[in-house]
Amino acid sequence: MTRDKPPVIDGLIPTQSERYDLDDITKCRLLNVGFKAYYPVADEFDHYPSCKWAIIEYKSRSLRNSVEQLESTARQLVGAQKKVDLAIIVSMKINHKEKDLYKKRGNILYLKKTNSPVSIPTGNNRIVVNIYEPYEIDRQYHEYNRGLSKWQS
Repeated sequence: MTRDKPPVIDGLIPTQSERYDLDDITKCRLLNVGFKAYYPVADEFDHYPSCKWAIIEYKSRSLRNSVEQLESTARQLVGAQKKVDLAIIVSMKINHKEKDLYKKRGNILYLKKTNSPVSIPTGNNRIVVNIYEPYEIDRQYHEYNRGLSKWQS
């Protein structure tokens, strides 16, 4: 799974300089965040022009692990006085085993058993976990670029 395209949120995308690869120690230093080596960490922390901060996990093994990584990352970022507004998983699909646990409704990840959105704590609040498939992001970028072309000469 490539990490080249975060989702378009509120019609905006983060600039390359506002995308922080959380596996890169140099980028973490720019954020003034030190992640504990033994805790799972998401892939990116992005700042959108609308002043929203998003943690993004590009799914590798399972949705359960992805949610755990988002939750752990949010906890550590909030502990470092960082704002977390969005939690996002980019995943090819929900694998066969996990279809008994999760479902996707719109771009929200739901627990099937309780029929409620999966959410993670961010300090005193909870935010729902959004899930996107790469083709949805490609479509968003196509629409985004089409919208930009009318403003370009």
